[in-house]
Amino acid sequence: MNRCHCCLRETETDFCRTCSRKLFGKDRFSAMLNFSLPDIAQAPDGTPQRISISGAQPKYSLKIEGKGLVPTDRQGSYILKPATSMQFRLYADMPANEHVTMLMARQIFKLDVAESALLQFPSGEYAYLTKRYDVRRDGTRIHQEDFAQVADLSSEEQGSNYKYESLSYEDIAELIRDHVSAHAVALEKFFRTVLFNYLVCNGDAHIKNFSIYSPNQEGVFELSPAYDLMNTSLHASDSRTALDLFKDEDSFQTDFYRENGFYGAADFMEFAKRIGIVENRALRFVKDIVTHVSEMDSMLGQSFLSDEAKRQYRESIRDRVKALTA
Repeated sequence: MNRCHCCLRETETDFCRTCSRKLFGKDRFSAMLNFSLPDIAQAPDGTPQRISISGAQPKYSLKIEGKGLVPTDRQGSYILKPATSMQFRLYADMPANEHVTMLMARQIFKLDVAESALLQFPSGEYAYLTKRYDVRRDGTRIHQEDFAQVADLSSEEQGSNYKYESLSYEDIAELIRDHVSAHAVALEKFFRTVLFNYLVCNGDAHIKNFSIYSPNQEGVFELSPAYDLMNTSLHASDSRTALDLFKDEDSFQTDFYRENGFYGAADFMEFAKRIGIVENRALRFVKDIVTHVSEMDSMLGQSFLSDEAKRQYRESIRDRVKALTA
């Protein structure tokens, strides 16, 4: 019996019918790509065909044509992220890492995240696929801005590390309050996503990995679904968080942080207070985030990660649970 390359449930085909319809609008769809990575890595003239670079992973634009997905330089509805960064630990696990992390966010923690799946090249290598939520069925684009754009920040003005050094998560929360109409709902959503990123050791949740968009009415913004969620500690020795929680971190530390040198429940409660989340709701979110370890273990066991990546992922979760329950 196969595992669905989207939801990981048992299925006789690559995708269960529900996921196949949701992702591709078809009852059956193959997880095997009919082109190789070299085919899309460069154009006929030898120039790269990347639509953007996030960290070290290239991204390629795809669209459905006939019964499969094909590369495209226009009107793409999907983004493909292969594992090509050999300088990182367990680099071949990058696609499966992002896939299972996004799935945990959606299925276990009920976060609003982009639809995703795991595909394979003819060589057998995995690639992560996400369906673009900023493209309508008719092909038109939904206005979206990441928080670097919202705050008018760029590498030219703020330096090469601007994605990590220009704003804190508290600063992003203030921008949400200023630009999102239903900001109370959006701030809770943002808080839960930041908390989830901490639990799964995502040290790359920088300012460009959070966005607002206007899916229903132009100029009326919502916090976009979460994207680029993965356990970066499997691949690199990075910081526990990409950004500081607090905008005055140079002068403010909780007692817990002062004693341990990393964030714990007290820090997230202070963060919630500062961004306007009701205390009892914030406390419920913090307490709930650490109660799903067995479900996460089970999903990791069903995932396409290597055994070593599964082991390290489980260990990292337990380390964060200790920090959030101390």
